[in-house]
Amino acid sequence: MKILKPIYYYHVQTGNRGDLAIKESIVSSIQKQINIPFSFFNVKYDELTEQRIINDLNKNASALMIAGSGLYSNCSATKSRWYFNCDTNLFSKITVPIILIGLGCNNNLKSDIFGGELTDKAKQSIKLINDLAVISTVRDQRTYDILKNIGVTNHELMLDPACYLNAPRTNKEKKVAINIAQHAPLLGRFDGEKEGQKNREKNLKNFAKISNYLIEKGYSVVFVAHDALEQSLIIDLKKLVPELKYLNTDNINRMLIEYAKCEFTICVKMHSAILSFAVGTPFINIYYDQKSIEFLKMIKCTELGISIFSDYCSTTSVELFRVLESLNVYKLHFNKIKEYYQLKFDNLIIKICQLIKENETL
Repeated sequence: MKILKPIYYYHVQTGNRGDLAIKESIVSSIQKQINIPFSFFNVKYDELTEQRIINDLNKNASALMIAGSGLYSNCSATKSRWYFNCDTNLFSKITVPIILIGLGCNNNLKSDIFGGELTDKAKQSIKLINDLAVISTVRDQRTYDILKNIGVTNHELMLDPACYLNAPRTNKEKKVAINIAQHAPLLGRFDGEKEGQKNREKNLKNFAKISNYLIEKGYSVVFVAHDALEQSLIIDLKKLVPELKYLNTDNINRMLIEYAKCEFTICVKMHSAILSFAVGTPFINIYYDQKSIEFLKMIKCTELGISIFSDYCSTTSVELFRVLESLNVYKLHFNKIKEYYQLKFDNLIIKICQLIKENETL
C-alpha cells in the first residue's frame, strides 16, 4: 500500500488529556481509511515561517491540519494574534489543503484570561484562514456564531472530536468517576494569591463531601486526572478521603475503559464530560466556562450542568438522586445523539481522505 505524505497536524501540546483525546480520535479515524503518517506541531510555539511553508510544508506535506481546543482566542504571543503562530500575510502562500477541525473560542465565566472579544487583527486572520480552508468545523454554536459574524460562511457545527472515540466493551460496576480542575487561579491553582488557595481548599472540601457521601452509599470512587497539575489534587483529596482510588495516565483507552465501567461521573473538566458521553455514561458537569455550557446544549442536556461558582456541593447532592433514577434514560439519549453526530463525523473523515488522495495525484 502506498504511503502518502504526512499530514502536518497543529494542535495544543500540553499534559491535558482532552487534547490527547482529540488527537487520538482524529488520527485513528483517518488512519483507518488511508495509510498516512502524521507530523505533530505545537500550535502556539512552532511558528510556521515563510521558509517553512515554501520549503517544507508545501513540498513534504499532504495537508495542513489545525485541530481541537479553543484556538480561536486572543493570543498576543503569536503573529496571527490567535492560537496559531503564523503571520496572516503568509496564509496565501500555503498550497496544500488547509483543514480546520473542532476549533472553539474560549470564554471563562469569571476572571477571563483570554482578553474577552477577539481583536480586529485576530478576526481578520481567522476569517482569512477559514476562507482558504477546504474544511472548517467548530465545536459549539457560540463559536459558529462568532465566525459567522466576522464573515465566515463555509464552517460547520459538530461535536468535539473526542466524542467519536470508540466506546470499549466492559461491564458496569458500582463505581463513580470524579474530576477536579486546577489549571487556573479561579479553579484553585495557587499563584501566590490567597484567592487561588481559597478556591482550591473549597473544591477539595466539596469533593471530599461528595466522595464520602457516595462511598457511604456503597460506591467506589475513582479520581480521573485530565491534567498533570491534578496530581497534587489526588494526593490532598486522598488525605480527606482515604478510600479514594485514582487513574493518572496519558493512555486515552485506559481512561475510556474507566469511564465505561462507571455508572456515572461528576466532573469539572469539559473533557471528563466528553469522554463520559463518548462511552454512554451519564454525568454531572460542574462547569466554569462557556464551552461546557455549549456542549450541554448540543447534547440537549443542560440540566446536567452546575456552575462551580455556586453552592455546587448541595446542588450536586440533589442532582444525584435525579440522575440515578434516570441512568438508562440518559444512556439511551446519549447513544441517540452520538449516532446523529457520528454520521456527520464519518462523512467528514471520508471527505478529508478523498481530498488528500486527490491532492496526491495532482
